[in-house]
Amino acid sequence: MTTETNTKQSPPLAFVDTETTGLDPFQHDAWEIAVILRKPGETDQESVFYLEPDLINADPKALEINRYHERVKTEDWTWGKPQDVARDLYRLLDGTVLIGSNPPFDADMIANIFGRYYWHPKPWHYRTIDIAILAAGYRHGQAASGAYGGDFLFPDDYPQLPYSSYGLSRAVGVEPPAKDVAHTALGDARWARDVFDAVTGGAK
Repeated sequence: MTTETNTKQSPPLAFVDTETTGLDPFQHDAWEIAVILRKPGETDQESVFYLEPDLINADPKALEINRYHERVKTEDWTWGKPQDVARDLYRLLDGTVLIGSNPPFDADMIANIFGRYYWHPKPWHYRTIDIAILAAGYRHGQAASGAYGGDFLFPDDYPQLPYSSYGLSRAVGVEPPAKDVAHTALGDARWARDVFDAVTGGAK
């Protein structure tokens, strides 16, 4: 008698972040997109894409936060060709699970790019993973398991609504991005990866 075990391979993970000209996916554009692709048994692959945005409807506050004008003036800055970026990005994200800080926002911004070239603008798994929600669940699980005697030492240690991604990041031992790294797509994607790894036990 033989016994066969069918082990379903885990899908690739894509730690993502976008820097945009605002918060409305119908009016604003993603101008910087970072993806850290993780496939089982392989080294993480980092990719960053740059798309020149339409600034007509840009939110000045958004451009201030992500330092758009400061960053794009550097000598080595190069914008990608939209169709090439869409093609390469689509290949990276097809069939992945998206992970990030508020990934539905990033998913919508990226889907707007894909919608110009593909019939299926969201090729990733429909259930994205938000690191703040993941970290909050982890902290509640610690309390329920008795890791703190069945409770947290101080009431303020409980995750508070609305969730603070930075506060929860520190609660699981990951320092959020420094000021010069925060609100850069790759810096925030790396941070999302680090929080995910802190909660799940690292790359597997």
